Amino acid sequence: MAVHPHADPGAPLPSRAAGASVRARAATAGDEPDWLGAPASRRTPAALVPTAAARLVGLAALALVGGLEWRRMVAGVGAGRVLLWVAVAVATGAALAAAGRLARRREAATLAIAGVALVGALAASGIPLVLLKPARWDQLATGVAQGADSLGSVWLPYVGADPWPGRTLQLLGALLCVLAGLLAFWPRGAGRGYQFIALGGLIALAVTPVVSLGTARPLLIGGVLAAGTVMFLWLERLPVRPGVGLAALLAIVTAGAVPLAGVTDREQPWFDYEGFAEGLGPDHPVRFDWAQRYGPIDWPRLHTELLRISAADPAYWKLRTLEEFDGFAWRDRPADPGRSDPALDLPYGWRSHTEWIRSFRVSFRSLEAPEVVGAGTILRVTRSTRTLRSAGEPGMWRAVRPFESGDSYAARAYVPTPTASELGTSSSGRHADELGIDIPISNGGPAWLPQATGGLPVREAQVRFRPFAPYGRADAPSAAYPEVNRSGDGGEALRSSPYARTWRLAQRLRKRARTPYDYVALVAGRLRDGFIYSENPPPARPGQAPLDAFLFDSRSGYCQQYAGAMALLLRMGGVPARVAVGFSPGGYSDRKAAWIVRDTDAHAWVEAWFDRFGWVALDPTPPDTPARSLIASLIPTRGPAGSFAGTLGTEGATAQGASRGPQGGLRERPGEQPGAPAASGGGRGGGTSPWRALPAAVALALAAFAAWRFARARRRRGEDGGRRVDRAIAELEAALRRTGRAPAPGLTLHQLERRLRGSPDAAAYLRALRTGRYGPVHALPAVPTGAQRRALRRALAAGGGPAARVRALWALPPWR
Repeated sequence: MAVHPHADPGAPLPSRAAGASVRARAATAGDEPDWLGAPASRRTPAALVPTAAARLVGLAALALVGGLEWRRMVAGVGAGRVLLWVAVAVATGAALAAAGRLARRREAATLAIAGVALVGALAASGIPLVLLKPARWDQLATGVAQGADSLGSVWLPYVGADPWPGRTLQLLGALLCVLAGLLAFWPRGAGRGYQFIALGGLIALAVTPVVSLGTARPLLIGGVLAAGTVMFLWLERLPVRPGVGLAALLAIVTAGAVPLAGVTDREQPWFDYEGFAEGLGPDHPVRFDWAQRYGPIDWPRLHTELLRISAADPAYWKLRTLEEFDGFAWRDRPADPGRSDPALDLPYGWRSHTEWIRSFRVSFRSLEAPEVVGAGTILRVTRSTRTLRSAGEPGMWRAVRPFESGDSYAARAYVPTPTASELGTSSSGRHADELGIDIPISNGGPAWLPQATGGLPVREAQVRFRPFAPYGRADAPSAAYPEVNRSGDGGEALRSSPYARTWRLAQRLRKRARTPYDYVALVAGRLRDGFIYSENPPPARPGQAPLDAFLFDSRSGYCQQYAGAMALLLRMGGVPARVAVGFSPGGYSDRKAAWIVRDTDAHAWVEAWFDRFGWVALDPTPPDTPARSLIASLIPTRGPAGSFAGTLGTEGATAQGASRGPQGGLRERPGEQPGAPAASGGGRGGGTSPWRALPAAVALALAAFAAWRFARARRRRGEDGGRRVDRAIAELEAALRRTGRAPAPGLTLHQLERRLRGSPDAAAYLRALRTGRYGPVHALPAVPTGAQRRALRRALAAGGGPAARVRALWALPPWR
């Protein structure tokens, strides 16, 4: 139906354009032309819903259902996030539908819309908007790749501490919605788009989480998918009076619910996100054997990224503590479920040191290990992607299945970093269980110790040292001989062992120390006197103990030798100590907002007990080790001259003048060898909530709309009046149809004008169009004013209430 272009019978024929002449042709008998030039009797019946609107309704329905299902795969994603996905998809489809009507530059507009749609999908997926800056694209790509290669191993719904697997899943959901909008309206041929491909993506959006997580409502989901499919494919074909057609579509929906319910209950998802992630991760995960052998370094040294740890401060990232010395090397203590309480490794009053209670987030990249990587004494582990159990040591946990690439968790730990002057005020009397060692007697062969064994031969002894006393005034150590069930003087056992020289050194140092800290500083000073760092130290001679040979013969070794020797000397001096193994802090990356830990950061250090502070990390290894070259000083340099700053020396990074991370840690610089110190720093990268950026997004959208309006007005100023009038008449016909006032066949502009005479301004709008179309050739075409346009809008909404006013605003918007 359309308004007939004729005025009254005496109106002059149009003469502005050939199209107008055709439309103004006299009607033949019984077949009066409408204003589009097509015989009214041959027009296709008006559709119940316009094609673009029908397709948008189906797209919105399917995307909403699929998005609500998809969000179940990531814990904590609300329905508001899904509404953003759907809004971007619908806006994309509407923009492409509008671009399809352009006569020129259609391809350029389509590509521009596709680019904006993909950016919109990124923004709506929860990815921090700051990463959309060109300078941060590398960080965005790295994060998405990190999340993607984790999808094959994470548990759903995802609750891990690493945000990137969750962000990547949300990005996949947003992209499926937006790509469906692009495909459904992509200009091609008759403009029908690729509806069936888009439909496949939308169904995959809904079915994949159902297959992965299950559902108790497969029939309901199948019915909703069937209804959405019908709307998406056939709603545009229903006539205004649908009749039998509507009944047929309802039957299709009912019949389609059952098979689609079966589809949601299938064993394989339509979109296999795990297969998508397959192959993106490392081909060969990196594993470490933390056994202390004191031979050449044999662990990986390829600068492979193992961990990303989001923390405000640097720390030694510990995997294990080696608490027992078996006469040759330090090793794990057998697990004891009764020792799992972290309080056993915490000092009294630890809660008052809130500055040492730290939170961090660990994300596994290439490392495969069962241990929970932590720092200090871990208090709590949350949001783990693996099931955890106690490691049988205070503050230590292990995963039931080893952590792999993509796993993550959050942890809270007590990590003391007292100053040297503070350490000098503390005793070390607690944790006497960390004051024993097992040693061989006479190099492991049978030996007779008359005073202790009564002449019976023994091969080994268990020596227990007394807690530290000033200037060596402590009682002599005791020894137990399990082979003969005897006990005796530990000094005698030590003098008959391969560690006789080490014991004499400990006695000399202890006689010079007033406090446990003084003794620790003296041991550290001894390990800096003439010792060199070497990753290929000479082996001990047959019959020699490796650590004794390191202390007195070779004086050459790496972190295992330094940490093992220091812990051994500390125990001999009455200071509880143990060896810790794991990784040095790594390098801080501004772009990744995390400490990047690589295989070259594998390290061993010492933890010594101080009653006031707990287990304090000490590192005697020289600064020229690859791991130490990345460490910022964990113990501040303030304090007396005998502090760790002067005795142990500041860590390698500080000595080399490297810049610091967010709280004094070392930074990584893009473009350098992985793990290299940086020369300059900057602020930490961070995320921004999409809701916080909403005002800026709205302002940007308004600016874009204003620019579009300005460009269109400038372009239309160059058009002739006849073309403007043609466009206004086409807009009027669409407005009448959208408000449910489609004119009867044969209705002319003049007749419509007379019907609106109750509203003079609205009638003037029609008069302007009529005179512009059929006025004299030499007359300038009249252009309706804004007041006349508003009056026509009110006339179209008359008697329909608020809904009619909204519909009229959509039919005849304020702009032209």
